[in-house]
Order: sequence, then structure tokens, then C-alpha cells
Amino acid sequence: MISIITISFNAETYIEHTVRSILSQSDGKFEFILVDGASKDGTVALVQRIVSEIKFPEERFICISEKDNGVYDAMNKGVLAAHGDFVLFMNGGDSFYAHDVISTFKRIIPLREADAYYGNTMMEFYEGRGIRHENEEWHQDWIMPFIHQSVIVKRKLLMEHPFNLSYRILADREFFYWMRKNGCAFHYENFIVSNYDAREGMSENNPYLIAIEGDRILGLDKKPFYWLRKLRWRCTKAPIQFIKDHAPRKWLNWYFLKKRKNIIWQEKY
Repeated sequence: MISIITISFNAETYIEHTVRSILSQSDGKFEFILVDGASKDGTVALVQRIVSEIKFPEERFICISEKDNGVYDAMNKGVLAAHGDFVLFMNGGDSFYAHDVISTFKRIIPLREADAYYGNTMMEFYEGRGIRHENEEWHQDWIMPFIHQSVIVKRKLLMEHPFNLSYRILADREFFYWMRKNGCAFHYENFIVSNYDAREGMSENNPYLIAIEGDRILGLDKKPFYWLRKLRWRCTKAPIQFIKDHAPRKWLNWYFLKKRKNIIWQEKY
């Protein structure tokens, strides 16, 4: 069984699309877990109403609503509560690309032994919409050539190595690096798993912190004269967000359309 975990906090305005995309999967034999950070709006009540409306089996729906120490702490809580052999994280605001994603994963698992199975992602950027082709055979990011909305992972591995809460943005990347170091098997399948809004969020708006945490994962921060590399990031990565906030949108679109080489553009704005 696959456990789908959704993390939320005050997500009433955008979580309905996410939940409906999950509960409308053609293969209904999965577990759905909502881990809410004690929202002050109607997030939990809305999700519970949708679950009841769709008549999703109560025994396969788990709702946790309590304060947490951030998104990765909530993800760890979801893993602890899950019963499935595999886990997929589909957070509020994101959604499955099609109704047969879970059934496709279930068809693939018996055919190829792996610890993680992943596919492509339909990405929404300010400059356009396109498919992020995730095949690690050519993708420059060999650690994590996918986003966590488009990969299922064996739950026992997430139990063995929970997300490290000392990372603000790249705890999932650190987990997959741990998997790589320990010889875990990854299998890529050429189909679109999820829709992901890449216009906002921590990973889009913190390029300097991403560079620093990425170096830490690889142990580069322990090397002699690392302060020079950190200074380089301070001079090159830190100004990016200021530029994104103030540069004309037309210029930014032109730049990012050229930069995002692993995107197969479906629509350019």
C-alpha cells in the first residue's frame, strides 16, 4: 500500500484542489494522511468534509492537527503515522497530474525492484508551464533529480533516517543523499506524476541558503578555506532574490526561459 501524506498550515484557500486530486485517484486502495500544524482557519474541517463527501474509507484516513517545528517535522510525523510500504508527500497547493498515478506506480513496483520510484513533474513558473524531465541518467542533479511530490519511497527508509530538522530547506535532499551513499536503488519511469507550483516557497526564494545547505550535505563546509566559497555565494546567490523582486518581469522571463534547460515547455507566458 502507498501512503499519501499532505502537510498543511492555514491552507483553507488552496488545499481543496490538492485533496480532491488525491481522493480522485482511480486506484482507491491507498492511505491518506493529513498532518496539519494546528491551523487557525478551516483547513482541517474542509479536508474532513471532502473526505466524507467522497466517502473515502475512514480506516485509511488519518488526521493529525497539532503544532510542529516546521514542514520537515510534520513530514516525519506523517511517516510515523503511516502504514504503507511506500510514502509519497503531496503538500497543500500541489496535485496529481492524472487520476491513474497511484495505479501506475503499483503496476511498476512488481516489475522492477527499487527503494524509490519516480517520474516527471508539470512545473508552473512565472515565465511559463512545462514538464521537468527527471531522468537521472542525464540530469545534472544526480542526488535528487525529482521533487518529493513525484517520488514514492520505502517507508522503512524514512523511519531509519528521518528528515534532519537542522536543515530549513534541503532536508529531503539530505535524505536522498543518504540513500545514494547507502546504495539504495532508484527507478525512473517516464510519466508525469504531479503538478507543482514553483513560483513561490522556500526553495524558490532562498538561493543563498540553498547553496549553503547543499554544501553542508556534501561536506564541503568542512573543507579548508570554505569561507571563500561562502563569500562567493554571498556575492552571487544572495542578490538573486533582490533582483527577482525588482527586475522587470519581461527580463526575468527571458532569463529563466534560457536557464531552465531541463524543462520541456508546454506554454510560455
